Amino acid sequence: MVIKHLSELLQIKELDERTEAIRRGFSSFTDSVDVTGCEKEALIILVNLTFPKKAVKDVLDKKHAKATLKDEYHLNECIKQVEWFHTHNLKYPDIRVSKQRLIAKPIVPQRQVLSSADCSPTLGWSNNSAKINLAKLFVCYFYWQGRLVCLANILCGGIPKEWLSAFKALGVSAKSLNVISAQVQLRLPQSELPSYVDKYSTQVLMPYRDGYAAITPVISHAVQAELHQAATRRDGQFMSLNITRPAGVSELVAGVGGKVRVLNYPPYISSNQFSLHGSMIAKLERGESLFDRYSLIKKYFIKALNGLLNINFELAMKQRRLLKVASLKQIRKSLASWLSVMIEGRQVIKEGRFSIKNAPSNGQKIEWQLLNTSCEDWIDLLVPLFNHLNITLSHSHKTKQYAYHPHLMQPLKTQLLWVLKQLSSAKKEPTITEEDVPHRYLYLKDITVFDAQLLSNPYCFGVPSLTAVWGMMHNYQRKLNAMLGTNIRFTSFAWFIRQFEYVKGTKLPEFSMQGAKGKEFRRQGITDSRNGDLTFDLVIHLDGFEHELQEIEQHSSVLEACFPSRFAGGTIHGPSLEASFEWCKLYRSNDLLYSQLSRLPANGKWIMPTHYSIPNVSELMFLLNNNSALCPIMAGYLLLETPEKKAGAIVSLHSYSEPAIGLVSCDSAIDIRLQGKFNFYKRAFWMLDVKEHYMLMKKI
Repeated sequence: MVIKHLSELLQIKELDERTEAIRRGFSSFTDSVDVTGCEKEALIILVNLTFPKKAVKDVLDKKHAKATLKDEYHLNECIKQVEWFHTHNLKYPDIRVSKQRLIAKPIVPQRQVLSSADCSPTLGWSNNSAKINLAKLFVCYFYWQGRLVCLANILCGGIPKEWLSAFKALGVSAKSLNVISAQVQLRLPQSELPSYVDKYSTQVLMPYRDGYAAITPVISHAVQAELHQAATRRDGQFMSLNITRPAGVSELVAGVGGKVRVLNYPPYISSNQFSLHGSMIAKLERGESLFDRYSLIKKYFIKALNGLLNINFELAMKQRRLLKVASLKQIRKSLASWLSVMIEGRQVIKEGRFSIKNAPSNGQKIEWQLLNTSCEDWIDLLVPLFNHLNITLSHSHKTKQYAYHPHLMQPLKTQLLWVLKQLSSAKKEPTITEEDVPHRYLYLKDITVFDAQLLSNPYCFGVPSLTAVWGMMHNYQRKLNAMLGTNIRFTSFAWFIRQFEYVKGTKLPEFSMQGAKGKEFRRQGITDSRNGDLTFDLVIHLDGFEHELQEIEQHSSVLEACFPSRFAGGTIHGPSLEASFEWCKLYRSNDLLYSQLSRLPANGKWIMPTHYSIPNVSELMFLLNNNSALCPIMAGYLLLETPEKKAGAIVSLHSYSEPAIGLVSCDSAIDIRLQGKFNFYKRAFWMLDVKEHYMLMKKI
């Protein structure tokens, strides 16, 4: 990020262009400008920003600013707006929440999630939309002497001489300035939390100590502002939400005209629903190549190759290392996808479900060799396979420049060798074991959800919330234990998404009693949401006493009967009664379960934990831009206060909390097969980690 200096904007000669550039420089959704040395000009701008655009044509009008500071009524109205500054916006996205504000103390940063603790501490404003311009005098942020501050921050400390001189130049005496400073400090405490829960505030039940606490998620102004700044720089993928009456939501939302930007990283899942086996047969019947050539022309593979060839040496050493590692991993994934049909085909032939007796033409010789050679011996085919890879690259105009490239020969060959080694070291098909173990795995297959909420938190669109999966699993546990009188614990889960489809359009809210006194039967205000349909598999780890686990095994029909009907706000539809497979099955054997999971469709994705730390928004965008497998997701809550009793709470304890942004890796079934069984059981499972100050989804 390059910080512009105000003096650069002042040099723009054309009035309208200069005014627009200055207004953007002092807005929340763009990178702030540096005003060091231009304090007087900055003060003139801030004062003139308190008027609508049509009232002040030139924000550098000193005469108008000077007259405004002498207007006691106007100045007092600006000072009053400090009462509605916040760190977290209670009115987003529902502006019906009123007469409350939230100023939270800094929270403790957590290494694997992004929160306001990882952003510059900034304040937003939300209140009466008619007063929105008046708030800008004290809430617009800028850099001064290397710090990101607003005028309220400056006046709440000892007033620097540079700003004292700026106020004096506009006719404000030191005595008057001290009075203004005292009034601002009085209205801006170190922290302030609502004493009751508004009836329009969302509440979510989460485990806390020996019971439950109600959590009200509230969006962080600092996180939202920095994401908008990244979107303005076009750093990453974003989509817009349409907010009605934006001026009533916040100064930030009004500044973007109600077009709120959220991270847009849905999982890439192909609509091709053929299994690898079926795909192989279809290609053979058409006389086509069995290699997945499309994997080598996708933008992620090409971007990875370019990443190795053109590492930007202006980046920090850590970022160059991360870029190289991410590029190599993407190349490995693409090569595995290129071989995916061959990998599955070899297994199908081994099981006797398909056979190729006659060798095809020389053009298909390498494919015939791969299909008729056991995976354990594929490593011996490295040289002809690598040559075929380069030939394939040379046949496409998108990739021909990379074929036989001297700087890519070694990394491509190394990654292809890694894939073949993983296949060569694969173990034989597992056998069923029935030893007594104090746990089971419950495998839920082909679960379909309609109209699930794809905005996992206020910042992210794409993969539904991890806490929604945990909530569904916890509900399942409670219902099952209540039905059987057991105390089984559902401790963790692994999640595989088979199909994913975004449903366009905005859903109309249901009719309910509305109005000031709740006596009008009408729809509430439309809040833009993003919904979708998905089909997924879920593997749940069950823990408990052996006799209780055996009782569940004896009542397998209860497992199906207790399965929840809701997920992430959507409706769950299990497989039909005529389905020819067991969609709800318990497993004792890790090997047997893994043998089923490793054969899942290659177009689906496992939602896997990652090891990345997210120190700031810039690092988040760098990781997302350079690793196509990564997706941002709702990863839990960071508590802004210790849960306590509050009026309006749905249970005895309540806390305002900030949603946290985490990172997941969307890995294909082929990736999981190559990484092996041990890696799957070690890496793939999620659990809820509950502490005094956070409730986060983490790897077990």
